[in-house]
Amino acid sequence: MRRAEDATLPATPPLSSPDAVIQAICKGIGSGRYVPGQRLVEADLTRELGVSRGPVREALKRLAAERIITLTRHKGAYIRSLSREEVRDLLQNIEVLLGLAARLAAQRIDQADYRQRFEEVFDELLAHRRRGLSFAYLEQRDRFYGVMIDIGGNRELPGMLPATMVQLLRQQFQSYDQFTNPPRRFREYQIMGEAILAGNPKRAERCTRLHIRSSRLAIQSLPDAAFYGNGG
Repeated sequence: MRRAEDATLPATPPLSSPDAVIQAICKGIGSGRYVPGQRLVEADLTRELGVSRGPVREALKRLAAERIITLTRHKGAYIRSLSREEVRDLLQNIEVLLGLAARLAAQRIDQADYRQRFEEVFDELLAHRRRGLSFAYLEQRDRFYGVMIDIGGNRELPGMLPATMVQLLRQQFQSYDQFTNPPRRFREYQIMGEAILAGNPKRAERCTRLHIRSSRLAIQSLPDAAFYGNGG
């Protein structure tokens, strides 16, 4: 018989100060608190997060290396705006990865409780068709994709998807109707979800890739002004 202490799970190690700053900034991008082109002021970050300037500077250097922010000696740190070429490359990669995720989800939809889990997030996502686009919709869309990836069973996929870069993209282009286009988006979500629930891997992959591709083409049609504002 196992002793109680043996069954105790190890505590999650606390985040280091730079990691905590990085997490806070990335969450802020996802929530819309930080938007492309916005300056990050060291003094504000130290006060709001309760850390010293050293961890903040280390965090900013790491975020700059990951291309989340632009960091220059005389102008400071700014949330990056993606260029037209970066958007193209990012969405081409996401198209392939989410297409694979949809294929795998369709193959495994009748295993365990996967159908029930997927139906729940799918129905809730479609309910936002009546509620309009909001932060709650964005959260539900992330849950939809998260469940799709999870039931697909490929444990490498989450780490391959550049989540914060995707959030940057959404913040940068959310004010453009060509990108948001709710009728098109929900029509494509419905087709994608129905293909997964039908257990049709080829159709699920094809519809998901077409959905991402249509977003990429919509963004590529935007004027040059949509792709600038990096603070320098």
